[in-house]
Amino acid sequence: MCGDPEDWFDSEYFRRYSIYSASFDFFVDWSTDSVCDEVWIKRISDTDDIWHKNEKELLDLILACDGKGKANSNYWFLKTQGIKEKYMLFRDVTEERWKNGEEYVVEVDLSMYRHNPISYWDADGIQKKIENLRRKPVSIGGGGLRYSTSSLEGYLSKQQYFWPGDADTVLYDRQNRAAAVIEFKKHTAHSKIPFREQCLSNYLNRDILKYKSLALLRDRLETKLFVLYYPIPKNISYIMVEEVRGTPDSLQVDRRVEMELPKKTDKSSMDTFAERFVYEFL
Repeated sequence: MCGDPEDWFDSEYFRRYSIYSASFDFFVDWSTDSVCDEVWIKRISDTDDIWHKNEKELLDLILACDGKGKANSNYWFLKTQGIKEKYMLFRDVTEERWKNGEEYVVEVDLSMYRHNPISYWDADGIQKKIENLRRKPVSIGGGGLRYSTSSLEGYLSKQQYFWPGDADTVLYDRQNRAAAVIEFKKHTAHSKIPFREQCLSNYLNRDILKYKSLALLRDRLETKLFVLYYPIPKNISYIMVEEVRGTPDSLQVDRRVEMELPKKTDKSSMDTFAERFVYEFL
C-alpha cells in the first residue's frame, strides 16, 4: 500500500521541488575519521555475461537498470562533490565460491570513462581495496551480519575488511548541493519496542559505527542527517522523522516530527508528503 521509503523520495513529487535522490555504499577512513572520495553502487547480475561485455555494453546495462536520467543525475552530483562513482557488478552465488576465489566482481569506474574503466576482483582483491580505503579495521562483531543483501557481503562481514555501509537516501538539488542524508529504520510486528517509542537512543550505542559513519557523511556533504522510522503493521498510519545533530562522536536528536504515512498509489498523499517534508526539513 505504501511502498518502499526510498521510492517516496526518488519520485516525481520531490522532483517538482528540484530535489533528487541517490543511494550508494561509502567508506570511512578510520585513521582520520573522514569519508573517502569514492562510493560503490552494487548491482546483482543473474548471468555471467557481465564478464564478457565491453565498456559500452556494461554502461548500457547500467543505464537500462537505473534509468538514464537518474544515472546521469547521480553521476554529476557525485562528480560535483569530488567523489568517484564505481559500479560493482556481481552474481549472488554461494559464500563458498567467494571463499575459494572462484567468483569475481566486475568494477566499472565511471570516473575513468573511456580510460580502461573495467577491472575484475575476487573476494581477496575486494578486501585489499577496502583496506586501502578504510586504512584500519573496525569491528561489526565476530559473527558477521545476521542479514545481508548478497552472499558477498555476508562472506566479507566475517572478514577483517567487510563491505562498506550504505547511505539509504541522499537528497540533492539542481545545483548538486546535498540537501539531506536519510537513514531508514523499519518497524515490524515483531519489534520489541512500541512504534511510538522508536528513537535514536534505542540504537545509537549498539550501532555506533553506522551512525558515526552517517554523521561523517553528513559533514562531508555539508548537509543534514535524518532518521526516518516507518511501520510494517497495518494498524500504524504514521511515520516519525528525527533530525540528528551534534558531532559524530556526540550525536543527539534535535527535533522529532510525526507525519502521515504516504501511500504510493495516492497522488494526493504522495504530493502532501513531499510538500511537507521539503518545507519542514529542507
